[in-house]
Amino acid sequence: MSNININSSINNNIIDKSTNDLNHASNPLDLQNNFLSLLIAQIKNQDPTDPIKNTELTSQLAQINTATGIERLNNTVGNFSDKINQNQNIQISSLIGHRVMIPSSQIVHTKDINTEFGIDLISYATSVEIKILDGKGKVLHVKKINNTEPGVYSFIWDGLDLDKKTVPTGKYNVSVVAKNKDKDIPIQILCEALVHSIITSSRDPIIDLGVMGTTTLSKIRKIFK
Repeated sequence: MSNININSSINNNIIDKSTNDLNHASNPLDLQNNFLSLLIAQIKNQDPTDPIKNTELTSQLAQINTATGIERLNNTVGNFSDKINQNQNIQISSLIGHRVMIPSSQIVHTKDINTEFGIDLISYATSVEIKILDGKGKVLHVKKINNTEPGVYSFIWDGLDLDKKTVPTGKYNVSVVAKNKDKDIPIQILCEALVHSIITSSRDPIIDLGVMGTTTLSKIRKIFK
C-alpha cells in the first residue's frame, strides 16, 4: 500500500493559472473550460484529510451553469433585438415619398393646390368647428360638423378665403373647438407633410418632413398611400 504524505505542498501554480484564466474568460465556452480546469486542479490538490464535499462541487457546477445560461440568454435577446430594429428601419424607410399626418396647429399651403389637414377627436362630439386663419388672425375658412364619433378625420382646403379669393403660398394656423353639448372635448389638430428622408441611427428614428421640420414615428397619426 502506498503512503500519502499529508504534509506535501500543494501545486498552487496550477490553481493560480486556472483562476487567472477563469477571470479573463471572454465567452461562455472559455468560462466553462477554464472552470473545469480549475475544478480538476482543486480535486488533484485537495487535502486528503479534508476533501472537497459533494455539495461544494454541486454548488460550483450550478453557478457556472447559471452564468453560462445567462450569457447565452443575453446573446439571444440581443440578436433578436437587432433583428427587430433592422426590420423596423426597413419599414420606416418605405415611408420616404409618402404623405403623413402629424400633430401641428399650422398647415403649409401651396397656391392653387388643395391642402389636406385633419383632426384627432378623443371622444364623441355633438359639434366641431374648424377655422383656418392667416398670420394676423383673420379667419379665412370655416367648417362645422355635428355628431362626430372619436377618430382621425381628414379635410381638404381649396385655398380660398371667405370671399372666394385665392390665398398665397405660406403657413396658416388652424383652430378647432369641439364640444359635447356644453362640455369641451380634447382634440388634436393634424397637418399633412411629405416624408423627405429618415435618420435611423438613433433608437427613435427621426423623420425629416422638409419645411414642416422633423418628427418621430410615434407621432404619425395617418399614412397616405
